[in-house]
Amino acid sequence: MSSGAPAEPAVEAAGVEEAAPGTRSGLLRRALGLLAPLAGLLLVLLLAAVTTPGFFSGDVLRLVLFQAGLIGVTAVGQTLVLLVAGIDLSIGAVVGLTTVIVASHTLGDDARLGTGILLALAAGLAVGVVNGLLVVRRQVPAFVATFATFVLVQGVITAWTRGAPSGNIPDALSPLGTGRFLGVPTPAWVFLGVALLAGVVLGRTGLGRRIYATGSNARATALSGVRTGWVVAGCYVASALLAVLAGLISAGYIGYVDARLSRSLDLNSVAAAVIGGIALTGGRGRIGQTVAGVALLAVLLTWLRQLGAGPGAQLAVSGAVILLAVWLQSSGWTVRSPRRNKRTDGVR
Repeated sequence: MSSGAPAEPAVEAAGVEEAAPGTRSGLLRRALGLLAPLAGLLLVLLLAAVTTPGFFSGDVLRLVLFQAGLIGVTAVGQTLVLLVAGIDLSIGAVVGLTTVIVASHTLGDDARLGTGILLALAAGLAVGVVNGLLVVRRQVPAFVATFATFVLVQGVITAWTRGAPSGNIPDALSPLGTGRFLGVPTPAWVFLGVALLAGVVLGRTGLGRRIYATGSNARATALSGVRTGWVVAGCYVASALLAVLAGLISAGYIGYVDARLSRSLDLNSVAAAVIGGIALTGGRGRIGQTVAGVALLAVLLTWLRQLGAGPGAQLAVSGAVILLAVWLQSSGWTVRSPRRNKRTDGVR
């Protein structure tokens, strides 16, 4: 396959119809795409105000913003993978692996933090490459490939830590997890920066058009000259590297290694993206929708914690929310922008 063809024909061949951002139709689609998660967010906020009067205190709101930052960084990576019709179930394992590598290499020494971060990035890159190769070269279903990677990495983490909290994280990393800027937790600012960057790439660049086209109709996009394998693999690598960033945030916040705390990020990253309206079938959705989904999920999980719900109840609620979002998508209740043409069996 040649790589010199422009992205625009690929989008057309794949049957992607995207309204121009400045047109009335485009603005309407964006507004409607955000309506459902924002309505859900408003409902949860009202319920939280009634059932937990202290929910809007400064400490609780900062916890919501921290949750949004940690989940949001991973949700952006998950969004990229979902847009190419994949899924990444290894995110939580990469987050845990990052904390283990940083703690094991630095032993709490600030002077060794830079090298520890580079090693964590290298490990995340390796996981992303393995996921991409399994999906693209070996044609392993994304669910199976990334779940196998999750089991492998989680096994290594458990063997290394013996399943117990351990290790020391350098104090120099703590501002990334516990710091504040203008009263807002640093992780929320990191998430905002990552989301803005991803939004620009997806909405304003040829790479973004290739991602949408690959998720909409990989065969037609490949026939038009785009190396879809590189696009898919790149999304898995980006997801893994963002998981490393989330791992650094988690390590800076906790201050030690506890891999159990990151296991829910796989489900939460999927939940946030799908709640926002990102299609599990690929090719549809925007980063703005993911941001709305992250806000809803962060408020929901924090509210459940304030009600005294344990990890099991939070997990059950996250699963129920995913089922509801998928049902709404399959029922046609969500806006499809960009949307796929009915013809998906070749070049038009």
